[in-house]
Amino acid sequence: MKPQKKVLIDSRWAGNTGIGRLYQEVIKYAPDEASCAYVKSKMGLGSLLTPLMLGEEIKKSTADVFYSPSFMPPAFSKTPFIFTVHDLMHLFYYSRLHKIYYEQVIARLAPKAKKIITVSHFSKSQLVELLHIPEDLIRVIYNGVDSHFLANEEEYESARPYFLYVGNRRKNKNIPAMLTAFAKAKIPNEFMFYLSGKTDPELEALIVSLGIQKRVRFLGFIEEQDLPKLYKGAHATLFVSLMEGFGLPIIESMASGTPVLTSNTSALPEVAGGAALCVDPQNVTAIALGIEQLVNDEVFYVDCVAKGFQRAQEFNWEKTAAETWETILS
Repeated sequence: MKPQKKVLIDSRWAGNTGIGRLYQEVIKYAPDEASCAYVKSKMGLGSLLTPLMLGEEIKKSTADVFYSPSFMPPAFSKTPFIFTVHDLMHLFYYSRLHKIYYEQVIARLAPKAKKIITVSHFSKSQLVELLHIPEDLIRVIYNGVDSHFLANEEEYESARPYFLYVGNRRKNKNIPAMLTAFAKAKIPNEFMFYLSGKTDPELEALIVSLGIQKRVRFLGFIEEQDLPKLYKGAHATLFVSLMEGFGLPIIESMASGTPVLTSNTSALPEVAGGAALCVDPQNVTAIALGIEQLVNDEVFYVDCVAKGFQRAQEFNWEKTAAETWETILS
């Protein structure tokens, strides 16, 4: 049996988010040679003081290595540390303060890491080009897809066929363009567009102006156990973001046997691997034509189902966790 290593982990990221999902899966598959302890601070995830807090937590610990599933490294550490940068969205779609923080704090601390993990080759290229992090310091480890999506045979009960969007409301998600394209697409009016989360005044105004109030439904918060049947019941998933570091809904939908319309930019074609319909996210007409093709071209649709299901099986959380622990413990 290999000797145990003490690993201090930033557990504040546990929660119902993409990062939270990664954290849960990594912890679930922790090997015997990892003796895990956890950061005790309850400091908010968005606090700019997090690197200082992490430095203090590491100093107080007897850990051999520190691991964080997200982008905040410690400000100082004699202990080797590994952290994950999922994407560089903060440079493009957040506040100016976020941009400065990434460029002046994260970029300066990152080269001190033992290793930086990222979730796609697209994100790795951004880390190298935009933050000037040495390429050999970065390891790409893809996210996984839960076996529940592959095994599920239940469908969400809907009186009408529907397209599905799963995600938050951030600007990069491109929701106004998807709604506009849905309204513009020449498809039967019986088709609905279901979106996770709640609406907001801006989206409501857009929906009214497009005349699709009766064809759009916001589902609110979706429990993890309800996601597989929502994907399974959908005609297709729309995930036409302007930028993503990975894009979990792509492989979750594919694993459910549901085709995906996504973007031809950032990490999305990399994750789709030729098994989704990829379009220009800046072009509403292209998105609308993609929606039409998924409704009207049955041969293409069936091909997407088969290719997507096959592609999804190339991703699993156990592999993600194994590669992560290999990086932490090496």
